[in-house]
Amino acid sequence: MNKDGTVLGITALTTVIAALVSILMPKAYKAEAMVEVQIIQGSKVIDISEIQESIKAYKKAYKDGTLKDILKKVKISPIRNSPNMAKIEVEGTSPIAKENLEKAVEIINKKLFPQKIEELKEKYAIRPNCINQIISDVNSKNNMIYDPSKMVDLLTEKEQIQKWLHDPKFVILSTDIQASSEPVRPKPLLYTLIGFIMGIFLGIFVALVRETIKSRKISVDYPKS
Repeated sequence: MNKDGTVLGITALTTVIAALVSILMPKAYKAEAMVEVQIIQGSKVIDISEIQESIKAYKKAYKDGTLKDILKKVKISPIRNSPNMAKIEVEGTSPIAKENLEKAVEIINKKLFPQKIEELKEKYAIRPNCINQIISDVNSKNNMIYDPSKMVDLLTEKEQIQKWLHDPKFVILSTDIQASSEPVRPKPLLYTLIGFIMGIFLGIFVALVRETIKSRKISVDYPKS
């Protein structure tokens, strides 16, 4: 096989292999949604960066398991100029991608931060009683001047804390989950193009190696006098 034939042959082979791989690979779809970090007493219960770091740490610490299988497909990104909002993306086969996103949110809320949940429960548990005492003091003193809007704020805060203590969550879905109708992976055209380009370079390399070996063989067979 001559040099041109080697390059063409290897290029054709790698292109066909890349095309077959892209066709046979399982199709992955993407689901995405916006999540909002819970705000209690005017502050976030957790930072997006904490969630990102915890996901990375979990993937490194555990080699297998359903939890890791889901988390390794999760990407969560903060939204610029919205410190309590983030975009969460999860991949999976159709229609599993949407289910994976729902599971990812559940994992973030229930599995990743058990110690932090206990710390926050302890922190917030006494606040409703404090609010009740304030309201009681206000009601028992009719001549006490108190801003009604502050009373509303206290009642809202109490309701918010009690709701969180009953069902602790760090993030909640703020939009519907949107799942892609077309697979995000594999990308047949891209994979085929990569196979084609790799084939050209590999073919040229193999052809040059063959030519070098052939030249050396000729030099050995016909030594200079």
